[in-house]
This record gives sequence, C-alpha cells and structure tokens, in this order.
Amino acid sequence: MDAKEQAAGERRVQETLIAPLEALGLARPSTATLAKFEVMKKELRQKLAYMSEDGLVTLRQWVEAHPEGRNGDRFPIPLKILARARDIEVPETGPSPLMLNVFRDVLGLTAIREGWAPELLEFITAGREWPGRWSQTKLRERADTPVRRLADIEMRLARGDRISAVEEAFRARRRAALGKCQAIADQARAKGAA
Repeated sequence: MDAKEQAAGERRVQETLIAPLEALGLARPSTATLAKFEVMKKELRQKLAYMSEDGLVTLRQWVEAHPEGRNGDRFPIPLKILARARDIEVPETGPSPLMLNVFRDVLGLTAIREGWAPELLEFITAGREWPGRWSQTKLRERADTPVRRLADIEMRLARGDRISAVEEAFRARRRAALGKCQAIADQARAKGAA
C-alpha cells in the first residue's frame, strides 16, 4: 500500500468507523486519557486503512453491539477492535520471510516446476516451518490428484475439447495458486539479487 492509498484508507476509517461511533456518543475508554485516546484513534486509522468500506461498516456494527464500560458507552480497546477487524477482513501482508526462503530454495523451485507448490505454500502458511523430507513426500502425494487433473484438463483444451464449468473453475483456481507461488519465487529472487 503506497502513501496515497494509506491516506485514503485512513480517511475511510475516520469517516466510516470512528466519526459515526463518536456521533453515537461512544467515549474514550475509561483507562485512557484524552491524549492517549487520540493516539488510539490514530493507530486504528493507520492499522485499519487496508479495510474496504463494507468491512468497516461491519466492524462499526460490531462495535455498536459490543461497547465497553459499565454503561455501555465506551469504545472497546484497540486490541479488541483490531482482532475483530482481522476476523472480518484479513489484511494482505505479502509473503513472509519463510515463504521467500522456501521459494528461493531448490525445494520451492522444484515444487513450482512439478506443480505441487500450492500444497507447499499451504503447509508453510499453516505450520510456519520448513517441511522435512517426510512432509515433502506427503505434500507431493496430496498434490498428485490435482496435478494430474490440471494436466488432463490442459491436454483436452489443447486438443480443442470442451470442458465443464466445474473443470474450468478448478483450472482457474489451480493456475491462480500456481501463479501466486511463482510470484513469491520471483519476489524472493529479486530480493536475493538486491
């Protein structure tokens, strides 16, 4: 997100989330001074700038239904708002250092070449660890069916055959997943060269 998008996002957070909640009468948390509350709102604007307007409306509705304080007239602490925001709309953070390292390595490049990179990416995203030999074998086995299915669909398309909507949807998803892995490898290579 560049500076222009960040500024637009912060404005969107202020107009869609913070200002309407303040207009409803929600006040600062009782543990926060006025200066601390201003810092809290600034943090929320910065950290929620990635959210769409629909996501912010959903978040505002959640805050309206879950106010803090004895009388239910206080903003929840930012930690609760940010946690709920991640449940509503996950920020796009880009590849982690582990992802970059895996797809820079022979392991990742082999997975891309052989077609099981989406399963590898799923493994390192969930487990946040480098896959050992046993895990690599299991990932290859799990990817066998989707790899064969994609190859079969591509072969039929090359012959000029028609494929079903289900097969077309599978092909699009699989190619997008493979493209994402290739993009991570390209980014890793670019960072390694820099």
